[in-house]
Amino acid sequence: MPEWSSGRGWRRALVVAGCLVPMMASAANAAPALASTHELSAVDAVNQFIGTEMDTTQNKSNDAYGNTFPGAAVPFGMVQPSPTTYKEGNALVGEKGGYEYTASLIRGFGMTRYSGTGCTGRFGGYEFPTIPYAGDLVDGVLPSNPNADIKKYYLGFSHANEVSQPGYYGVKLDNGIEAELTASTRTAVSRFDFPKTTGAPGAPGAAEQVGSSTLLLDVSGPNNRTFGSEVTIDPKTRTVEGWMYGVDVCDNGNYYKAYFSTQYDQDFASYGTWTDDAMTAGSAHAVKSSTDVGVDYRHDNGAWVTFKTGAKVVAKTGFSYTSVANAALNRNQEVGKHDFNDIKHDAKKAWKDALGTIDAHGGTNEQRIKLYTALYHAFLNPNVRDDVNGEYRGFDEQIHTVEKGHHFYKNINFPGSGWDAYRSQVQLVALTFPKVANDINRSIVALTQQKGSWAPGSARMQGDNYQVILATLDDMGATDYDRAAALASMKATQVLPATKTSRTDGYQYFATGMIENAKGDFATSRVLEYATDDFAIAQLAQRLGDKQAYDFFSARSQNWMNVFDPQTQHILPRSRNGFDRSFDLRVRDDSAGRGQFNQSTGYQYGWNVPFNLSTLIAKRGGIEKSTAGLDVLMEKLDAGAYTQTGNYLSNQPAFGTPWVYNWLQAPSKGVDVLYRAVNEMYDTTPSGLPGNDDTGALSAWYVFANLGLYPAVHGTGDLVISAPMFDKITIDPVGSSREIKIKASGTAGGARYVGGLRVNGQKRSASWIDSSFLRKGGTLDFTMTSAPGAWGTSAADVPPSYTAGADARNNLGTTPDGQGNLGSLDLSDWSLSRTSLAAAGITPGATVPGTAFTWPAAEPGQPDNWIPHGQRVAVTDKTVGGTLSFLGLSTNGPAAGTAIVTYTDGTTQPVPFSLSDWGANPAAGETAVATLAGRNNANGTAGGGTFRLFASQPVALDAARTVASVTLPESTDRGIMHVFDVAVS
Repeated sequence: MPEWSSGRGWRRALVVAGCLVPMMASAANAAPALASTHELSAVDAVNQFIGTEMDTTQNKSNDAYGNTFPGAAVPFGMVQPSPTTYKEGNALVGEKGGYEYTASLIRGFGMTRYSGTGCTGRFGGYEFPTIPYAGDLVDGVLPSNPNADIKKYYLGFSHANEVSQPGYYGVKLDNGIEAELTASTRTAVSRFDFPKTTGAPGAPGAAEQVGSSTLLLDVSGPNNRTFGSEVTIDPKTRTVEGWMYGVDVCDNGNYYKAYFSTQYDQDFASYGTWTDDAMTAGSAHAVKSSTDVGVDYRHDNGAWVTFKTGAKVVAKTGFSYTSVANAALNRNQEVGKHDFNDIKHDAKKAWKDALGTIDAHGGTNEQRIKLYTALYHAFLNPNVRDDVNGEYRGFDEQIHTVEKGHHFYKNINFPGSGWDAYRSQVQLVALTFPKVANDINRSIVALTQQKGSWAPGSARMQGDNYQVILATLDDMGATDYDRAAALASMKATQVLPATKTSRTDGYQYFATGMIENAKGDFATSRVLEYATDDFAIAQLAQRLGDKQAYDFFSARSQNWMNVFDPQTQHILPRSRNGFDRSFDLRVRDDSAGRGQFNQSTGYQYGWNVPFNLSTLIAKRGGIEKSTAGLDVLMEKLDAGAYTQTGNYLSNQPAFGTPWVYNWLQAPSKGVDVLYRAVNEMYDTTPSGLPGNDDTGALSAWYVFANLGLYPAVHGTGDLVISAPMFDKITIDPVGSSREIKIKASGTAGGARYVGGLRVNGQKRSASWIDSSFLRKGGTLDFTMTSAPGAWGTSAADVPPSYTAGADARNNLGTTPDGQGNLGSLDLSDWSLSRTSLAAAGITPGATVPGTAFTWPAAEPGQPDNWIPHGQRVAVTDKTVGGTLSFLGLSTNGPAAGTAIVTYTDGTTQPVPFSLSDWGANPAAGETAVATLAGRNNANGTAGGGTFRLFASQPVALDAARTVASVTLPESTDRGIMHVFDVAVS
């Protein structure tokens, strides 16, 4: 076995293959029994049909549809051979591009599937579908051209004739053909048993009489648009090979090529190809290709192969993203001469080992079905993208070779930014498959080296969350990668002039710490996402001892405060003129139709400061008021994003909200919410997933809810504690000795609350554990109670909030001439000229002429002033009494606010002040410290006009006291205020 390891070799052990259970024993095979008193094994508890039916009665923003599928796969496998369905009628249900439980037709059996994505009608995957056909050929060709109407070959079926188990899918079709699927990592193995007697007359897709035993190979027929494909038939070796070129999930600009090589165990009785309107019997080659990515060549090119009547055919299809030769190599090395039953057995063993990483006992079979089905779904992604020889197509579209003993993962989250994965799914992978987590980080570093950026592809969601993923997994122990290179790339790309960042409006965010509401595209929630990204970078920098980077990105992580309005005590959209206090927090878009919160309301996204919740709670009015607000949010757990005050727990931005109660010193309230969620929102029916599973994100959240632990502080491996939902849970990671044993006796009897906790034998009242516990393993012994108690309710018990950088300067307002893209003051891309300032005698680190102010020593591209949100500025001048003045200006001003002076004895004094607009004359009592000609623009040009820097009107201080610090205003009345220095004189 090669050191890169095939799908038959990654597991803890190999066992001898057993016999295949008769496929169509009963319909009960499709789903585990709830009523059994026998505890279902983890494998037997998996019900692949959960999440396959759309609930059309709900309208929440995203579909109430898990978009999961029954099919064959191994954990993190490259291929997922599976059926794709079709249903006429409701456009939202018909031809979902996946498997929809209410459908009665199967479109065919494709090679790959994205599990749980959105993008209805553009789901991606389903390459190289095979359609078994039992009807007659006409003059050696198909009776109708698939290019004209592929629907004529769709296959009738009934759920009563389906069987789906981890690693296996089987169905007896209405046309009498039995189709079975199983898989290794990179190879699909299919078995088609054609009828030897008459099919069911009149049934959809049924043969009126025994005809041919034919397989249609719709080489150009994946879910999304294709721009080219080729197929070659070799009857001597019984192989069919080819490729397709098309667009990936969501059809938003991510293009790719896929290759296949299929070998059959039976000789061909005949064969042929079609291209456009031409069908040619005996043709062994067909190609149609274009470089125009605006075309749609679906179903335009393909082939068929026919076997003797009544044949039972096994097809072994290797898959690759690099070449046909590697697809064949994948097939030969992974499957070789092993038969269908061998591969099926190995796939089941792989799932037994994977699901065994979380061994839960003491719950009902219904709980087990929901838990292990969720775990199964979470392990379908990410997918191995390297071939058995280690070759893979990188992010730069070039062929690379992964280091032996490792794997390359390209779709860590389906093409995008990692928005779906970073809140739950990757943490579950790190907890159970540390080596996979480590290879995810290696793959992310490869991305930065191959592309020079953090963008894996065209992103549909906002954020630069691969940085969060990497930093989080790093803290959970995934450190066997080039950590220094990762941090160096973050430092090089996530700074001004923002030419290398993949964050949309990165220039404005980096310069001003906010994104103006007029930008739309969910501007306000992007500020929150980018702040989390920066927090993650800061945490990695701290672990690597880079204090400068830690300080810089910590300061930027607190930019969320720039969109927090202290008047309404909510996160709100902000413009250059101030906060939009007319914004309806029950919705996503503002009154101008511009998106402000992505797939969520303002109420739902308003808690998304996971790394500094204590400060958010204080700004929202304290624990009592914040608790009342969170209680309102939780009145409806999954209300959606259309004019709602309730929550949207089936969508990622709301994932952490139940655990916010831990910061509110009320962890038992979070437990109540979680029990409601797992019972009200999830069940064991086909519609049992409340929303898109998004490559396992929703399922991973469900697993964490059951574990009683959640990775709430993204960028770290810290876990916030709710309460286990099983009496006993053991987490036994693959390839690691860091076992975690959880005991929560009494949970099954109704004791849902934590009354006490011992961590490795030591009492702990804090409602969280840090990442060191995960890296080492250990024991969590809970004392469970049937009523809430005092555990976790003191101020010292709350999880950490990271406040570093909260008082730092947060705006870059001065730039060198010709480099206006190194800063911005006014959200219109204008900044002060450093050259003009120097001509006025104002230079970095020096006293401003004629004043007591010191000009900031910041280098170009570094923050040089405060946009006030309550920063504390220490005062070093210990003069008793005197006056206080502020050096600065406002844009779209004048801007006024109230600072707070804190004296060394602890007393305080409010200090109202204002700063005029930089284009205006000084107001009464104000002094123009400098009058400057022109200003710089981000486009490299200079603008005309006269601009001023002001000293605010001095305010008398207590003559008997000494100032310790000055706290800047929480906000200003209008515009944007900029404070460069504070002086007591």
